[in-house]
Formats: sequence, structure tokens, C-alpha cells
Amino acid sequence: MKRIITVALLPLALAACGEGGALNDTVKVIVRESIIATCTTAASEQIPEGIQVDVNQVCGCAAGKVMDGKSVSDLVANPPSPSEGIAKLQACLKELGPVTVNPAAG
Repeated sequence: MKRIITVALLPLALAACGEGGALNDTVKVIVRESIIATCTTAASEQIPEGIQVDVNQVCGCAAGKVMDGKSVSDLVANPPSPSEGIAKLQACLKELGPVTVNPAAG
């Protein structure tokens, strides 16, 4: 995951040479969407059949936690590690409530 995020951020880093302003906000939106897309794809492949969880909500929460308080430069220079991403994901799962199991799928 770290490699994917790093690759996604490199072109953005070149475009966002200065911090602040509309460009910075746009880059942050793109980075957030990239993190969410990567997370939802990976999570969707890992969730067993019958487990109900809103992957988009959990991944959106995790992306917010990963990016919280970080500038675009911070994210480019020090992209989140897989363990950091997993820790944020686990925190979001706890905050958003328990997952449910569909008994019909078992």
C-alpha cells in the first residue's frame, strides 16, 4: 500500500511545489480519494462472505485519520506505512461500530 500511495503522490508533489491555496486543497482531495480507492479495493478482497461492513465509510474514516494534521509535503515525504494504515483502519472499525454477520451466508 505504501508503494501505491507513494507512486500516486509523486506527480502531485511536483505539481504542488508550494503549500497552501486551492492547489493544495485539490491535491489533498486527490490524495484522499486515492487512499480510499486503494483501501476499498484491498478491504473488499479480504472481507469474508456474510460479513457486513460499509467499506467506503471505514476507508473514508481511515483516510481522514492518516491525513489528519499533515500537509501535502508531509504526505509525500513520509507516506503512511502499511502498519499505520492498518492501525487507523482498526480505530475506525471500533468507532463506527461492530461489523455484522449475515447468518444466511454461513
